[in-house]
Amino acid sequence: MKCFAKVLFGLTAMALLAACSAEQTVSDDPAKNVTIYRDTYGVPHIYGRTDGDAAFGMAYAQAEDNFAQLELNFILASGRSAEVFGEEAVLSDWIARSLEIERLSRRDYETAIPSTKALLDGYAAGLNYFLAQNPDVKPRLFTKFEPWYPLALIRRMYYMGGFLGRLDFTNEERRAAFEAINGSALTTVQTQIPQTDTELANAFGSNSWAANGPKIEGTGSYLFINPHLPSFGMGQVYEAHVISDEGWNFTGYSRFGFPLPYVGFGENLGWASTDNNGDQEDAWIEHFGESENPLAYRYDGDFRIASEWSDEIKVRDAAPVPVKFRKTHHGPVLAMRDGQLLSARFATFDEPGWLDQWHAMSRAQNFDEFKAAVTPLKMQFGNYMYADRDGHIYYVYNGAFPKKDASFDWNNPVDGSNPATEWQGYHSLEEIPQVLDAVSHFVQNTNTTPFMTSMSASDPREEGFPPYMVRESDNARSRNARRILQGIERFDFATWERESFDTTMMSWQPHKLVLLGAYEAVNFTDHARGEALAPIIDVLVGWDGVARMDENAPTLYVDWYEECRKRGLLSEQQPEEIITALETVVARLQSDWGDWRVSWGDINRAQRPAVDSKGVPQFCDDCESLATPGVPHWSGGSLISGNTRLPDLKKRYKRGGNSYTAIIDFPRDRSKRIVSRSVHVFGASVDANSQHHMDQAALLAQKQYKPAWLYLDDVKKHAVRAYHPGEE
Repeated sequence: MKCFAKVLFGLTAMALLAACSAEQTVSDDPAKNVTIYRDTYGVPHIYGRTDGDAAFGMAYAQAEDNFAQLELNFILASGRSAEVFGEEAVLSDWIARSLEIERLSRRDYETAIPSTKALLDGYAAGLNYFLAQNPDVKPRLFTKFEPWYPLALIRRMYYMGGFLGRLDFTNEERRAAFEAINGSALTTVQTQIPQTDTELANAFGSNSWAANGPKIEGTGSYLFINPHLPSFGMGQVYEAHVISDEGWNFTGYSRFGFPLPYVGFGENLGWASTDNNGDQEDAWIEHFGESENPLAYRYDGDFRIASEWSDEIKVRDAAPVPVKFRKTHHGPVLAMRDGQLLSARFATFDEPGWLDQWHAMSRAQNFDEFKAAVTPLKMQFGNYMYADRDGHIYYVYNGAFPKKDASFDWNNPVDGSNPATEWQGYHSLEEIPQVLDAVSHFVQNTNTTPFMTSMSASDPREEGFPPYMVRESDNARSRNARRILQGIERFDFATWERESFDTTMMSWQPHKLVLLGAYEAVNFTDHARGEALAPIIDVLVGWDGVARMDENAPTLYVDWYEECRKRGLLSEQQPEEIITALETVVARLQSDWGDWRVSWGDINRAQRPAVDSKGVPQFCDDCESLATPGVPHWSGGSLISGNTRLPDLKKRYKRGGNSYTAIIDFPRDRSKRIVSRSVHVFGASVDANSQHHMDQAALLAQKQYKPAWLYLDDVKKHAVRAYHPGEE
């Protein structure tokens, strides 16, 4: 029976792939076959005759709303940032070219299935049409956009920005490898170009929930999509909706440079994504220098010869830099530690299919089609949280996890000369943690262990999986999600909406005990010191841990916790240091504000300032900003604001957190329309003069959603503008 099911499922997957591949092209005149409808919040709803036409319109709309970031993303992805930023970007470009991002992306475009090639062709054509129609827009580097650029951006963002970052190679280790391979010194190096460009640079995390059955008043399922991503730079998200006559109707979020929304929902199903930390990247110590041949490295008692090639990196205001690159059979050599070169490998990095899978997922109409779309495991990095009209809720700890010898410590570089450290293929979808239709009638994930997804017998058991696969534990956001999902017996959609904006800091209760214990110890030995802090302690003791904008307890708690973390504290055996941290916070608040009683809304702000040439926001205390109720990702809560203190500023500004947030009710009856709401972190346009620059930030600050129009007649009814590209 199992064999028959696998054959049948395989046929379903092939049929879906064939359907996505068949006859999908870009029209001869896509601008005339594309209509962009802008709703009351400026969100683009892009209608095209074909999926390729919709990708044309997606490119045009993205360029209208933030061309500078879009081009910057492609500059970084193509390994040409030194042409814009100068010598400080040479190392960043060297890493990108060591990974051969351009070669692999060109290859994948040339060999792409028809549906994917249509998206890429349409997207590139849309960008080039935008430039032709807007001669006042002056690109920094590109005068023509190539269709392989989005494939390069996927590799740059998720592999170089994500997996490589998880290997913990320091900038000095990368620099040492460059100098060892090239035999020349780098004089100017910046850690990242720009500092906010990577997927993991701001580890804000994400939340996702789904519920069905007696847990909801709905007849099908509810879904909560809540990614916490950077608000600026390469990681920022873009809300868009694509519709085509080929049956595509999907809305959600994308990135500047992607030809489609890749997380969101359609008429029958939707999904959220939360990054996981499964072991999908490894490093090997390569033993060079033991042979007369400088490219020989030891392997299995003998030697293998590394590949080496040369190129040059063009540099702004300087001569090109000639460079060399090296790779072993494990992968490119990217770091040097303790005098030994380290190579790296990332799951499926050299294989195509990521964009194919996204497209197939967004075209799926039921659970079988969705599962067929995700079975190839070409999209890495993110768990799926799925819900549909048929009442299915589904969680997958997604990724292509390499099979390997569990006796090695894969969290550190392993010996490259030992054949036992080789990967032995990948685990299949059936071999990774997942939960379908949990008996608890809910599933949740907040970048945490998959073994507590539903808090029921439906959860996978840890002992059923190799120890190298799952590396996450629990966190405060997951504890808060479980509190909500277990504590509320039955959700109506209004309650689902209310709880999606929860600002309960679950971490406060254990930290409260630590703080009070430290205070009592210090007060016992120094009563005068205790008396001075008594009003602050009284405020904190009386606080329930819920962040409200008119209270000052959240300000005290967050500042104190961050000061303790900076000092490596929060042990009950360090009462003196813990109270010193609180006194430091109080003194800083008094210095900045003239009083330690500073409300959360006064200090916790959302601002969308101008960015510098590298995409880094230039925040300003005297500039306009909005109070935001969101809480830090480490504290728990649903509404997350990655607000941090910056030098010379007294307010905390949002640099990440809730980015695109959505709730959806999928009714079982297909004659009924889904109910959907969404909100973006700022607004559709980066233009400070646009009414859509910060209009959604005002909604988010008030814990409100806007309608997320999905059906074409609704889109037309609520469109403020409708135009063909070039006619706006």
